[in-house]
Amino acid sequence: MVLLLSIASGVRRVILGARSRMTRLGSLLLAGLLFVVASAQAQSDDPSETFLKAYMTAQQGEKLERDNQFTRALAKYRLAGSLLEELKKTHAEWQPAIVEYRSRKISESILRVQSKSGTQQDLAATNVPPAEAQPSPQRSTEPTVEIGPNKSKPSIIVQPAGQTSPPPKEREAAASALAPPASDAAIKNATRKLRDKVDQLEAELQHSRSKVSEVEEEKEKLNSKLKESNSKLEQAQQELEHTKNAEKDVRGQLAEAQASLKKIQETGNADLKAQAALKGEIAQLKQALTAAEEGRATAQKERDSQNAKLADANSQIAKISKERDDALGQLTGLKDSEHRVAVLLAENSELKEKLATAEQTVREVSEDKPKKAQELADARSQLEDLRAQLAASEKQNKDFEVAVASLRSQLEDTSSQLEKAKLTGANADETAKLTRENQILRNIVVRERQEEARREQAKKLMLAEFDKLKIKSDTLTEQIALLAQPVTKLNDEELALLRQTVISISDESRNTVKTSFTYAKPSTGNQPGEPIVETTDSPAPPEANLQSGFK
Repeated sequence: MVLLLSIASGVRRVILGARSRMTRLGSLLLAGLLFVVASAQAQSDDPSETFLKAYMTAQQGEKLERDNQFTRALAKYRLAGSLLEELKKTHAEWQPAIVEYRSRKISESILRVQSKSGTQQDLAATNVPPAEAQPSPQRSTEPTVEIGPNKSKPSIIVQPAGQTSPPPKEREAAASALAPPASDAAIKNATRKLRDKVDQLEAELQHSRSKVSEVEEEKEKLNSKLKESNSKLEQAQQELEHTKNAEKDVRGQLAEAQASLKKIQETGNADLKAQAALKGEIAQLKQALTAAEEGRATAQKERDSQNAKLADANSQIAKISKERDDALGQLTGLKDSEHRVAVLLAENSELKEKLATAEQTVREVSEDKPKKAQELADARSQLEDLRAQLAASEKQNKDFEVAVASLRSQLEDTSSQLEKAKLTGANADETAKLTRENQILRNIVVRERQEEARREQAKKLMLAEFDKLKIKSDTLTEQIALLAQPVTKLNDEELALLRQTVISISDESRNTVKTSFTYAKPSTGNQPGEPIVETTDSPAPPEANLQSGFK
């Protein structure tokens, strides 16, 4: 690494002053480059740009939705959806999965915002006070409170005093969607209505619970009757089977008795007593058969009656079960309503706290407004100064580039002449002339190296300013590194000619002596040499011959 140290003349002091001004222009240069990059990106027409616009529009819609500005949020979502539809038509092959996913999300957001907007309008319509008590929306300077629907989190919209009112169409849409200005009376009225609603829901809940209890008791009674009917039906079935078996036995005995009587009559020799006994037995069997048939008919009638009662009980059980299910459904709905009312009460309390915070914020903003306006005016004036300095710096850089190009051409011409010239002239005058030309060329190279040192120093200062401002830009870093590169890169042999220390003295002022040193410092690694200029000012000693002191 080569470090150059030379005497600072009046011209060098001007250049060093320009370097300090370039340090202050760092932030403005960054702003200009960012503006150019943003303009170039805005002019690009590709699918990624269209998707980015749709995504940013959807993000704005989400922010408006969180602020309960559902009309504007719905417009943003629809705009984002139209952009994605246009992207599908023009660039169907570009990331179809991502575009489809984002389109589905935006469609869900549109449906959600439409539902919230309708619910909010219904709630606002129920809480609107009389028309004569509602202040004009154009002249109202108090903050407004909006109670959102059950499924959305409520938020507070604050309009400070002196803020420009929205256009008439937006004002009418906001007036139809937002609640009236908050006040203690309005909050108390809303709280009283909510409490009345809670009491009504609690009464309905108690009525439903009592109705469910009655239905359960009636169901238990019917179940007991059903069990009793089932037991009686089983008993009747058993009696019917028993009667059928007895009837069968009697018919068998009657058939046997009739067969015996017929056999006795055919023989003719039987005893009359035996015949009379058989006739009496047959008569008894006929009576028993008649009684069995009557019992079977009675059992069948009882069975039919029990079956009818069972069908009736089943129909009643089905009807009571349906009533119980309906009552349970009403009870569940009442529980949900009770939960929503509790949520509304909690949201009401939260709205009161947010209203107080918003009023405090409005007061603080109103108090800091003059200070902020003054700071904004100062910042604008500084920006104008920086723009002027940037223009001057760009012009100076162009002049430097022209001068460096001229010096480079002169150096090349002089180098070619030196290669052809002799080291010593034909006589002392020619030798002195060659020595003087060599010294002039050496001074030209030294000045160019000093200019490289100033550029490297300006580069360091700008990078430090970027670090201080927490700015990271690869494009700016590359451009700064390109500007800080040496105009003419010297090889080792050429740098070796500058290794000899050169001491220069300037005594332009009688009270100050300015000295500079040009010396060589070993380089580190593969990095190019970094020239450095150091200047020392010291009071001039009285009656001292400085030129002879350094010989």
